[in-house]
Amino acid sequence: MSYAMMVENGFPLPDKKAPDNITLSENMYSKLLNQPTQMCRCGKMLSMLKDDWYLDVDGCKYHLGKQVFSGPDYGLYSCCKTTSQGCAFNKHHVSFRRPVENHKFVQTTDVKSEHNNQASNIFSIDCEMAFTTKGLEVVKISLIGVRGEVHYDSYVLPKNPILDYNTAFSGVREEHLRNVTTTLEDVQKRLLQLLNKNSILIGHGVENDLLALNIVHENVIDTSCVFPHERGHPMKNSLKYLAKIYLQKIIHDGFKGHDSVEDAQTCMELMLWKIYSETRSTFVAQPVISKPFFPKVIQSSNNFLLMANPPFKAAFPTVIFSPAFVCFQVTIFPLNPFLPPPSIAPFFNPTIPKPWWQM
Repeated sequence: MSYAMMVENGFPLPDKKAPDNITLSENMYSKLLNQPTQMCRCGKMLSMLKDDWYLDVDGCKYHLGKQVFSGPDYGLYSCCKTTSQGCAFNKHHVSFRRPVENHKFVQTTDVKSEHNNQASNIFSIDCEMAFTTKGLEVVKISLIGVRGEVHYDSYVLPKNPILDYNTAFSGVREEHLRNVTTTLEDVQKRLLQLLNKNSILIGHGVENDLLALNIVHENVIDTSCVFPHERGHPMKNSLKYLAKIYLQKIIHDGFKGHDSVEDAQTCMELMLWKIYSETRSTFVAQPVISKPFFPKVIQSSNNFLLMANPPFKAAFPTVIFSPAFVCFQVTIFPLNPFLPPPSIAPFFNPTIPKPWWQM
């Protein structure tokens, strides 16, 4: 990623005038500040000036999912398909801020090694977070290699008392941290042994992982930027969506918790798919149709069959059409005759026993 893009996305970066100091974009810095008044996930405004800001006799009722504003579920929450006050409960309120001021930032060093430019110096990272009395803190860290092998996987004991393990998303439960003694400083020390300034670090929303770990590293690849949202910055596609569309891989199914190893491996797989699709000699199927363009299946009288957001297989050769071409063929009546090349004609015949996108 370029320096300008890293600044735009809120990465912690060394100050050019004083390399020992760390700089943050104004937008990210405002998010990390401990504002005197903050909104909890239940919608209640909290006064952070109180030491017991998280206490409430009524507890905290909230939704695990987001409210849907399109389709048949318009206005409903994705977690429970209702408009109730909340479908989940925690006895404490929580804050989404990051207590970065409580830890010292460390930087990867310039270590000369014969492996600097080899595959052994490419890693993918993911962290899981929990809510503490000071905000979000890292409770699990995973670092994997280019072949998916695990180089480092550890639970982390947060510095402050935990209010909510955030199990629905982190996958971390109380028993996982019961006998853990590994601190953030221990994690930093181990990562600095595995990484150097030349290491390529891949992840999804890597700035969040680096801020959680209080580590500065500039040689990064962020899958949320490599596969940008069609609406542009600051909108970002979820890792779940990218895995489904490009890898035909289901992750984060339900609210049973994420797996940091699986997420890190998925980021690595996405980048390998990206490299493979751009360097191979033949076409590689990829979704070029934006999400809201079409209903699920469109079929015309001239044997033209299309599925919106088709789950293409990465290794399956096909013909890639631009969204404009597809829109013209589907929406203009009468439809212009569509004659596919003989080599792929069978895939566009709706009478075949198995749809072409499932072959």
